[in-house]
Amino acid sequence: MVQKEKIWHALYVASRQEKKVLERLQQKNIETYLPIVKTMKQWSDRKKMVELPLLNGYIFVHITGLENDKTIQTPGVVNFVRAEGKIAKVRDVEIERLKQLIELGYQMELNGARHNYKEGDKVKITSGALKNIEGFVVENKEGRYIDVLLESIGQSIRVKLPEEILIPTN
Repeated sequence: MVQKEKIWHALYVASRQEKKVLERLQQKNIETYLPIVKTMKQWSDRKKMVELPLLNGYIFVHITGLENDKTIQTPGVVNFVRAEGKIAKVRDVEIERLKQLIELGYQMELNGARHNYKEGDKVKITSGALKNIEGFVVENKEGRYIDVLLESIGQSIRVKLPEEILIPTN
């Protein structure tokens, strides 16, 4: 039986083709989401703010089972992300979490210490739009980041947050 309700799925897409595939899917009236972050790129002669996909090689689609073929036949789409042999479902809360992270403009990338958090400590965010989301402390050359896990597709996002809004969890 083909599922008729819309569910979020993740797609693998060809390298550096995220924006083109997004456009092609939208032309087919497929609801899509591509998390884009602004980052400063430096060349030998200049610096420039550029918009890049947060998750290289991934696009999210909100489709029914009837739209699977139309989606997979889009040029640039490699395949659906799968879990245990089936097309993986991405929970609505994970898409909302991504949208909140992007909208709030946190410093992010894929994958000062008053509380002395160590790498690997599990913490919970205590305020703001990300309140009650749990993650893990990750050291980085620029400071401390929190990994927010997108369980459905096995990816995590690193978000730089002030330590004042974190509490340890056990």
